[in-house]
Amino acid sequence: MDTKSPLGFMDSNSKEELGHFSSSNEVYLSPDKPVASKKELFGWYGISWAVEPYSVVVSAVFLPLVLDSLAKQAGYQPDRITPCDLEGASENCVVPFGPTWINTTSLPLYCSAISVILQAFVFVGLSSLADHGVHVFFYAYLHTLTECHPEVMKASQEESEEHYRQVKERVSNTISGHCFAIGYGGALIMLVAGALIVFFCQQTTYSMLIACGLSGIWWLVFTLVPWLWLRRRPGPPLPAGENYLFYSFKQVGSTFLQVRHLSNTFLFLLAWFFLSDGYSTIVSVSILFVKNNLKATNMQLIAAAFIVPFSSIVGNYIFLFIQRRCRMSTRNMIILIGILYIALPVYGILGFFTPIGLRHIPEIYAVAVYHGLMFGAVQSFCRVLFCELLPPGHENEFFGLYEITDKGSSWIGPLVSAAISDLTGELRHAFYFLLAMLVIPVFILFFIDVEKGKQEAQAFSTRQKNRGQR
Repeated sequence: MDTKSPLGFMDSNSKEELGHFSSSNEVYLSPDKPVASKKELFGWYGISWAVEPYSVVVSAVFLPLVLDSLAKQAGYQPDRITPCDLEGASENCVVPFGPTWINTTSLPLYCSAISVILQAFVFVGLSSLADHGVHVFFYAYLHTLTECHPEVMKASQEESEEHYRQVKERVSNTISGHCFAIGYGGALIMLVAGALIVFFCQQTTYSMLIACGLSGIWWLVFTLVPWLWLRRRPGPPLPAGENYLFYSFKQVGSTFLQVRHLSNTFLFLLAWFFLSDGYSTIVSVSILFVKNNLKATNMQLIAAAFIVPFSSIVGNYIFLFIQRRCRMSTRNMIILIGILYIALPVYGILGFFTPIGLRHIPEIYAVAVYHGLMFGAVQSFCRVLFCELLPPGHENEFFGLYEITDKGSSWIGPLVSAAISDLTGELRHAFYFLLAMLVIPVFILFFIDVEKGKQEAQAFSTRQKNRGQR
């Protein structure tokens, strides 16, 4: 029996929702896949509007500066007796860290490493649970909203599989790009607010803590938007005999045993492991480097930080335009951006041998523009490509793995960079490590077969469904 209903037989609510997107009478709905309305899309964008300011303002800008400042206040000069010179005369202050001593510049990096290890543990414990019940991970909604978008649903009724694939990829990239752009718009507002607070409070550490707290309030308040506007799309109940405490750990462990059946999906996760760590660590290392080596002021760093989200909004749409104009696949767009990203650590390394390469304050702003143009775009394209490679019905579990891979790698870059700084006394050496972290994923991406990966994902989903029915 055909469960699809033509538009003429929809209920009035579905018609109204669909009207936001298309006036075509040839879009079809499935009862278990309600069409995605504009309100639901903006509810999903609202998550990025709420969360991204905290990520940009706190995690990327103010928190590293706060930790660096607190470390210097508690630190000593290399003799471990004389207090650190807070005016900047001391080049290599150290601070006790457990049973050992570390460079004060390394403390923010070590703290970052510890925090992401804890985050990875949380993702493992919750990811698979979100495939059961009404709660869904943020990124996992992208797959659902793309599948239920009117343009994609209409294309699925046509005979051309290639046309359907192109429409789905285009819609997914558009939704993902809009989401990141809206999030960075919120981040710009919060950066302005934070900069004003820091400026009028004479750039004190306490003023940066106030800016961090304000970002947390922003997150709390605007989380109401997705809470109210996102449609509940419940999954199946938790399998009989399973419990909420251990189910996700078991499921994730079982999935890792299926690596050979999902070779392209896990190959992408391996590339994402290195790529996400590379570009995120570049931000942390660059901020700490220019603050400690170039003696940049907090306001100069905040000005550079303001450039990044603005450039990210512009870069999102520039790369979407390039993709459509040149008809490039999502995978090839990631490879292109990855190659462009390699120039950043190379530029940092140039500082060892040439008069340029993060040796002067104005270079900070040029690097911020270049990084920002690619920062949002690479995240958006990677999210879309992974959507294509994940097994249907396991969106939350696999986006949990996506975040585990992201956060699970994000401790490596800061940890290794901090160790390099401690061993050499020069943070610039970390750019050699970051160069390798960005070259490796570009090389891996060349070996990913997206179409084969889709087939593997569908076969995996079918096997899991048949196993559950026994």
